Amino acid sequence: MWLAAASDEDHIIAMWDDYKKISMNPGMTYIKTDKGRAELAGRSRALDAVQRRLLVLIDGNKTVNDLAVFVRVGELDEALDHLLREVLIESTDCIAPLQAPTAPGFAATAAAEEPRPASSPKEFNEVRQQASDFVLERLGSAGGPICDAIDRCQNPAELRKTLRGVEIFVGQRLSPETTQAFARHFGSLLL
Repeated sequence: MWLAAASDEDHIIAMWDDYKKISMNPGMTYIKTDKGRAELAGRSRALDAVQRRLLVLIDGNKTVNDLAVFVRVGELDEALDHLLREVLIESTDCIAPLQAPTAPGFAATAAAEEPRPASSPKEFNEVRQQASDFVLERLGSAGGPICDAIDRCQNPAELRKTLRGVEIFVGQRLSPETTQAFARHFGSLLL
């Protein structure tokens, strides 16, 4: 009897693992359930900031790949898993065809999508250089170590992470307006 129960539990766990592999496909899209829309209207659950942000963004059009740019590296799968387990979202069972990423750490793109810094190493290198130039122009030689850190970034995720730290450093030395413009400009380019 106990073996049968363990076997059933193992089967359920295996099915859930298979579902997660399919549901976390970069081309998968999700929609909010009635429970998810009620959560946004009433804030009755204890969702963390990442889970809430994703719940707001999920619209049936954005793929898992699209959602990844709105969270830090490593946060997406756990947050989506939580929203699925709480039945706040559900899969549309539609998987958008995506091209393979052009390099490790770059986003996959839809077939007709224009190259952008998050998906094209060439575009990424241009944005990375612009960020480095911005720091050097505003901070002079004191910005050298920051420029070196920016130049070492190999992909959009690394650059976003580095630019979060740069934003704090720049904010201590330049006006709030300049800092905000820096964050908005480069943040939007890396989406």
